[in-house]
Amino acid sequence: MMRSHSLRHLTATTTTISSPSWLPKFRSSSSSALASLSFAQNPQENQQQQQKQQTQQKIYCNSSNDDKKSDSNRASSYFPKRGQELELVCESLAYKGKGVCKVADTGFVVLCDRVLPGEKFIGRVTRKKGSYAEVTKLKTLSPHWDSVDAPCEYASYCGGCKTQNLSYEAQLRAKEGQVRDLVVHVGKFSDKDPEFAGIMKPIVPCDIQFHYRNKMEFSFGLKRWFPKESLPKRGDHIENYALGLHAPGFFDKVLNIDKCLLQSEPANLVLAAVQDYWRDPQLGLSPYDVHSHSGFLKHLMLRTGSDVKTGLPELMVNFVTSSYKPELLKPLVEKISSVPEVVSIMNNVNTSVGNTSVGEEEYTLYGKSNITETLRGLTFQISANSFFQTNTHQAEVLYKLIEDCAGLRDDGSEIVLDLFCGTGTIGLTLARWGSQQNWWRFWQCFSKTRHCHFRSKPPWYAYEIDQVPTKAEGTTHCLCIVQSGHVCT
Repeated sequence: MMRSHSLRHLTATTTTISSPSWLPKFRSSSSSALASLSFAQNPQENQQQQQKQQTQQKIYCNSSNDDKKSDSNRASSYFPKRGQELELVCESLAYKGKGVCKVADTGFVVLCDRVLPGEKFIGRVTRKKGSYAEVTKLKTLSPHWDSVDAPCEYASYCGGCKTQNLSYEAQLRAKEGQVRDLVVHVGKFSDKDPEFAGIMKPIVPCDIQFHYRNKMEFSFGLKRWFPKESLPKRGDHIENYALGLHAPGFFDKVLNIDKCLLQSEPANLVLAAVQDYWRDPQLGLSPYDVHSHSGFLKHLMLRTGSDVKTGLPELMVNFVTSSYKPELLKPLVEKISSVPEVVSIMNNVNTSVGNTSVGEEEYTLYGKSNITETLRGLTFQISANSFFQTNTHQAEVLYKLIEDCAGLRDDGSEIVLDLFCGTGTIGLTLARWGSQQNWWRFWQCFSKTRHCHFRSKPPWYAYEIDQVPTKAEGTTHCLCIVQSGHVCT
């Protein structure tokens, strides 16, 4: 291979083009890379040789582009019909855990739910979307890589843990690959850049794979969803009322769940108690019907915190109902309040026809109106509708990483800005390093003055935040400055 100082990028390659033995076979990313190659003794021969090389380069590029177009044309010219059955192999996982597959000899991409990398299966085309299609798995021909037994009995049907039969290490690799693809393709960072390793840090696994969520929301339903293999036979008594999670793809059908491995054990005790009792006809309780907009019970929300003094779990139970009828909930309240960890039972009243769990009115039926949780040495009071990190254990790890990356000086000379914050947990954990903290909050078209209360002890502080118009149309701009060490409710 011949070299020249004008070649910025040089890659050896092969080609089938017939050419003189002295002609270097190469491709260059520089359009002017061929300009200073000199193989001849006089300028005329040099010019002729340069023209030959440029011609060969054009032929090579056209040939390479034709190959790429050929592959693309094969994929674009092929389009499976709806209902067609295909033999596929899952290559990787896409967003939301869908398996990415390609039709053999075409390169055409299909997505399939509930298949995992390495799994060979038969799928039926159910939907066509532009340059790809979606298929439903009919039968597994050979299992996927890194297979494990799913510990949850609902994992095959519930949409929350569809990769539970994939080893945790493989799940981590898949998630890290998805983030890497976003950073490279959307963020436009080159993974060939030596500095990329400093940008893309390795994924940090969680030490706890189950019982880590501090909040779960279950729905009451009038139509109970059954998997195909569990469909009741004709003549069997069918209990249509259900309390659990919505079946994937259905807004009006609920998969009945007695125990969820994501939430805490005390929360599962409460869920089991409600399941055993709420269907009693003598109670007169009915699930909300999303079609007729009738019925009483909408959602059951369970939140787990920890007692500040003892560190033991404390639980909030929140019933979301279509109207305020505390007498109907009284028997349930009396039953679940016997669980030692239950310190709060709330009732959110949501009269809208939507599926939201946030009510227009809130009532305390038992105990206190909030629970507490400790994060990075700060104590937070959590209400029924407040946002808080759902994985407290991993939030500790995440916030510690943020503190390390921030590199704040421990002399009180810096200001911490928490932009677009919710409760402000990240800014609050960093406030110990600075002399003051600023919260910037953007609200959507509020017509009334909003109030945010930030507490520290001792003493107690409350700041009233008034709307301040900004240039951004339809938004307001709120600023609150609080001294370090404050605890936010």
